[in-house]
Amino acid sequence: MKRQREIFGLSPLYWGLWLAILILWMGRFVTSFLSIYLVSALHINEGVVGAVVSMYGFGSIIGCLFGGTLSDRFGRQSMIIIGEIGAAVALFVVSVLVHPIALGAALFVYGAFASLPSPAIAAYIADVVPIARQQRAYVLQSWAINFGYAIGPIVANQLVKVSYSLMFYVEAAVMIGVTGLLVVFFREVKHLGIAVPGAVAQTTATVAGSGNGEQDGQVRVDASSAGTNAPSMRDSWRRVLTDLPFLGFSMLMFGYFLVYFQSTSGLPIAMTNLGLGLGDYSVLLTINGFMLCALQIPAMKLFARMGNSRVLVTGLAVTVIGYAVQIVADSWAGFALAVVLWTLGELGTFPIATTTVAAMAPASARGTYQGVYNVLWSLSIALAPMVGGWVISDFGGRVLWIACTIVLIAVTIGLRMTKTSRDRAMMRNSLAQNQAQ
Repeated sequence: MKRQREIFGLSPLYWGLWLAILILWMGRFVTSFLSIYLVSALHINEGVVGAVVSMYGFGSIIGCLFGGTLSDRFGRQSMIIIGEIGAAVALFVVSVLVHPIALGAALFVYGAFASLPSPAIAAYIADVVPIARQQRAYVLQSWAINFGYAIGPIVANQLVKVSYSLMFYVEAAVMIGVTGLLVVFFREVKHLGIAVPGAVAQTTATVAGSGNGEQDGQVRVDASSAGTNAPSMRDSWRRVLTDLPFLGFSMLMFGYFLVYFQSTSGLPIAMTNLGLGLGDYSVLLTINGFMLCALQIPAMKLFARMGNSRVLVTGLAVTVIGYAVQIVADSWAGFALAVVLWTLGELGTFPIATTTVAAMAPASARGTYQGVYNVLWSLSIALAPMVGGWVISDFGGRVLWIACTIVLIAVTIGLRMTKTSRDRAMMRNSLAQNQAQ
């Protein structure tokens, strides 16, 4: 096996996918402008638009639900490529439809394909990155997503000035182009003598890296086992649904997700009710994105010293303070302070939570575990606007922030109380992988 140069302690197997993630998220902007497109360009009633757009969310749930399990069975690369190509084709179809029912059906398909790669990507990273470096890998992945998400709307804003259809075509073209590059990348790393894990029992993998008996920072997999030792989908699901520490962790994070997505659903409504404009809200989103991009990489060393569980609990505690500030906020400055605080908390939640899921999952069912975790993420995207809108409508924004703060306190306490069971599960998987080497 040829020794490959590492960057930030991570091999080319990781960086090739990381670059693809960055480009894909820079070109992922249709969903952000979808409601505006349906109202402004197609003149669909606002009440109907909500139902049409929600079909994308329901499709995402299906994609996450099966994408992870299918990646365990048939390989990470296959699900990533199929998902991106399928999403691109669906986007082309959406761009030519005008009837709400047809659009809803197409958006459901688009959501399913677009979310299909998510659990496969998270599992792929766990496959090719040594356990000691996975936290760093997921933090860098989160940075790429945040940076791309910040750039994408700027690009889309220029495209829609020319044509809304151009927005669909450019995103689809980005998906197809990046997928082509990924195909070339996967072939090239095999040509270099580096085996990429696919639909194999990962217990045959040797994860390498400096120290702890690791070698050259590479991953070697017994290619002869591909397709023969892959677990059945039923076995993977049985393992997930009987893993109480993982299910408990996922439900706690689901509570956090419901609160987190109030930042894009409840917060603009609450600010508008206080007489603040959408421009004021947009500046807050810019602050959030800038802080994440500026601080996520410098925070890696601190997170590595603290450990996953401690980072999560600390991040949630800071988030609690941020939402508590929103309870009394009645001006832009008050909301800005709150956003700064819960953005600092966000630095230590999403990438660390994904790292924790990867560490808790047995190697043969990583995709399924990530799929279940991503389903709760997608479900929270669908539920958060309904919950937030109902609370604000009937009780006001302050009651919403009080409820969010209580939920966050419960999640923080729950994560602290379940730390031992999570650490035990992660240690068990780590020992199993070490014994397989």
